[in-house]
Amino acid sequence: MRFIEGQSFDPAFNLAVEEYLFRTSKEEGCFLLWRNGPSVIIGRFQNAAREVNRAFVEEQGIRVVRRLSGGGAVYHDLGNLNYTFIVPNDGRPFDFAKHAAPVVKALAGLGVEAAFSGRNDLTIKGLKFSGNAQHMD
Repeated sequence: MRFIEGQSFDPAFNLAVEEYLFRTSKEEGCFLLWRNGPSVIIGRFQNAAREVNRAFVEEQGIRVVRRLSGGGAVYHDLGNLNYTFIVPNDGRPFDFAKHAAPVVKALAGLGVEAAFSGRNDLTIKGLKFSGNAQHMD
């Protein structure tokens, strides 16, 4: 699996890189770490006009960008670290717990007791700190 650490904070560029890697790196696999400047990232099927206060984001200089995967709108800034696993599609349902396990393990190494919870969340002391989404061809 190839590791890539993103160097850009531009959310449109980062999501374009993620989509490019999804389209070109499925066979070898890829793990991407990246951060965005202030932005609202909306899910593939969301209506931006319903999810985002347009006047507020324009006033604050917050970018609005659509991602390849579904799910809800999320706020990103330099205080959060995003990660992407790109893996071959083996025909089985996507296993969120399997792909969250390295993150839980890395946090344990830092003394943080995180857990996989619900359908696709990571929690600390029962409080969600990470949601996860997936996209498959």
